Formats: sequence, structure tokens, C-alpha cells
Amino acid sequence: MKLENGWETSFLEVVQNSEFKKDAILSQLLFADGEEVEELVDDYGYEEIIEREHDDELAEVLGEELFDEMERHVFLSSKPEKKLISFVNGLGFHVLDWIVLLETEFGIDSAHFTSDAVKMLEKRFRQFPYIEEKTVFDMTFGEAIDALESVTGLQLKEKMNV
Repeated sequence: MKLENGWETSFLEVVQNSEFKKDAILSQLLFADGEEVEELVDDYGYEEIIEREHDDELAEVLGEELFDEMERHVFLSSKPEKKLISFVNGLGFHVLDWIVLLETEFGIDSAHFTSDAVKMLEKRFRQFPYIEEKTVFDMTFGEAIDALESVTGLQLKEKMNV
């Protein structure tokens, strides 16, 4: 991924432009119960969800704001199944999502992310994507990588063509 503003690009913009979480809005990425929505979709299937047979359950899990977003972007779309998949994939952002982003969009070898490195990140950032008083999405891409490097001791910036 090429970043026009280099390390100063907002981390949110990087995530939203990735194939992994393409066009996800901030409230989707901060949503903590993505697994619960995935379970509903698995239980009922895409067709029943698209046919609006389970709106009450979805609205309860997602909350009003996210359910409204889902209505606009999924149900009113000409390709609702594709948009539903994209919407559900955009829910939540965890340490492992951060790692997948670095691997898929920036070519960082997965071997760098040992189980110890992942445990260090999860221990240090227990409330991820919240990092201290802000979220990783309030940071620049450079600041986010600096935070990751400071916890793991990895030197990733020099391996990235940003």
C-alpha cells in the first residue's frame, strides 16, 4: 500500500483503504461484539438477514447507530449480500487484525509476530484498539508503528516501504 502522506497518514485511513477492512467506518472498527454479529449471520444465513427477518436481534446487538449504517450500506445496496459480508468483516479491530494488516498491505513477514510478540501486545494494550486515552485510530500510521515497536522490540519501519 502506498501512502500519500507517508508515516503521517492517519491510521484510520490506512485501515479504511486496506482490502481487509475496506471502507469500514470508525464506529464499526470500535465495535467490540463483532463475533456476536458473525454468529447471527452464521445461524440465520445471509439470505434471512438480507430479507430483514432478524432486524430486531441485529439492532439489539449493533445498537442504533451501527444498525442505521447497516441499513444504508447493506439493505439499500444493489448487491446486499456482498455489502453484508463487507459490513460484518469491518466490525471490530483487534491486535491480530493489526498484524494481518501489516502482513497483507505492507509485506511484513508473519514470522516477526511470534506468539510472544502477540502476547506482549495483548498484555500491554488490554483494551485495544484503545491505547491509553485514545484509540489507535486517533494516531498517525507512524505513531501506531512506533507504539507496536516499543512494546515488541521489533524494528518494522525499516522493513516497510512507506
